[in-house]
Amino acid sequence: MDEVLCPSIGKLRYSDEGWKLIVEVDKGIAEYYRALIPKWLPVMPTRYDPHITVVRQEKEEPVHKEHWKKYQGEEVEFFYSPIVQQGKVYYWLNIFCVQLEDIRLELGLPVRSEFTLPPEGFRKCFHMTVANKKMF
Repeated sequence: MDEVLCPSIGKLRYSDEGWKLIVEVDKGIAEYYRALIPKWLPVMPTRYDPHITVVRQEKEEPVHKEHWKKYQGEEVEFFYSPIVQQGKVYYWLNIFCVQLEDIRLELGLPVRSEFTLPPEGFRKCFHMTVANKKMF
């Protein structure tokens, strides 16, 4: 059976300092899927507002810097799996978006890297963390 993907829209936000690019997403998505995690499992919301990391600050630097901030504030459509993934520390949704792949390529970054993969080594290009098992 093929997996059904849910569409959504977010806004591209580039950092003013450093090389960080995220997609701001509807907080309700993370809240909804976090609420589906059984109550007997101790989970915490994420430290930062829910987002999709496109370029990870301090870990990656674009080769083609002339394209930096090219899409600032623009909306991007992405698709997410409604199945919450669970690892040793994190819970997340797998994210799929050709436009984000194209932006990474335009910046001279690989589509797949250790910085775009979901936690714990899975092989999807992007993810949205919805909860973690860290007790702050």
